[in-house]
Amino acid sequence: MVKTFRQYEEDIVRCNRCGFCEEVCPTYKVTGEEFSLARGRNRLMRQSMEGHFDLTKEREINHHIYSCLLCGACVVTCPSSVITDTLVKAARAEITRANGNPFPIRMALHGVLARQRRLTLGAKALRFYQRSGARWLARHTGFLGLLGSLGKAEGLLPDIPARTLRERLPEVLKKPLKPRHKVAYFAGCMMNNFFPQVAEASLRVFQENDIEVVVPTSNCCGIPHEAYGETEMHIKLAKENLDSFRRFDVEAVVTDCASCAHGLHSYAELLKDDPQYGPLAKEFAAKVKEASQYLAEVGFKKEMGPVNATVTYHDPCHAVRGLKVKDEPRQILKSIPGVKFVEMNESDWCCGGAGSYNVTHYDLSQKILARKMNNFKKTGAQYLATSCPACLMQLAHGLDVHQLPGRAIHVMQLLDQAYQNRAVKSGARAV
Repeated sequence: MVKTFRQYEEDIVRCNRCGFCEEVCPTYKVTGEEFSLARGRNRLMRQSMEGHFDLTKEREINHHIYSCLLCGACVVTCPSSVITDTLVKAARAEITRANGNPFPIRMALHGVLARQRRLTLGAKALRFYQRSGARWLARHTGFLGLLGSLGKAEGLLPDIPARTLRERLPEVLKKPLKPRHKVAYFAGCMMNNFFPQVAEASLRVFQENDIEVVVPTSNCCGIPHEAYGETEMHIKLAKENLDSFRRFDVEAVVTDCASCAHGLHSYAELLKDDPQYGPLAKEFAAKVKEASQYLAEVGFKKEMGPVNATVTYHDPCHAVRGLKVKDEPRQILKSIPGVKFVEMNESDWCCGGAGSYNVTHYDLSQKILARKMNNFKKTGAQYLATSCPACLMQLAHGLDVHQLPGRAIHVMQLLDQAYQNRAVKSGARAV
């Protein structure tokens, strides 16, 4: 069974209020508020457990519980090993059980993200909005202002492609003549619907390296549901994905979405007490690999053409702290001829995207993003690489808002371009 909020009392009392989290908490750096900090949030949760107030009935207090990015930076730096991100998620689950989520969030989690097909229909509706003139009207009539935070976040949307990854698969999937490995690719919600060009690049890279790829049907990995305390739906999605992938005999389950990789890997813990799915989840989780992590393990071809550009890298929180994947994407970028890699200050600080955080807390997320954009500007790089589509969307928005020259790009896109440029004798084509 998943532990309830009350069962984490021993973890909460380990917080000794030392303040080490002050130096790494993005929300605290922006607000300066004590309760925007792990120490403050832990104090609130402890007081609730001790009966000073009912966490499920205090909306103003809950604001601090939901303003957490769940980036995990405080957990890494905590000398007492307080798992604040896990505690916050447990508190949210407690609140959700008592009150449910607000209707828009509930609709998104249960009505859209619960089924890939529904999200695809939603994405196609957004494409119509972008291309029919409706977006122009919304922006020039003041309608977006009536939508509050949602209206502000409208600019985050990338250009929605005409076809999803799954609609393109017949043209993209090709079995290598002599496959060295066989993997199952997890097509996450955002990769399938919003960034199919990134997913295509990943599939081409795998196939270039003689890796046979199958793409099972899948639903959302469940990370958004976990973040909003929708435990039952999280478990349901996990079981559905396990049932889909169990039919394929593969050595690894790979994905180019760091958040999905982290979410899939967590199935072992989520279902460890389930007599039917527990063993399957443990076996499945052991196979889950983020794309650069897998390529670094099995080896990838170094015969590439040049991509002449200065590149820096942003570490997604789910990769660097959730999966402990830090060196692998850098290894790939540094292996590309022509790439000058420049390390960015605070590269592992959250960009403020955090799933839907940049929608529900737009103003706060933009202040966090501004810090990231300032660090990117100092690198002088043309490309801001990452390995998470949510980060990709947030970073691209930041470059646009701050009017910075440069492009947010996925690591697999740069590697794919290097392979395509192999035949080029001199110079490199634009990515």
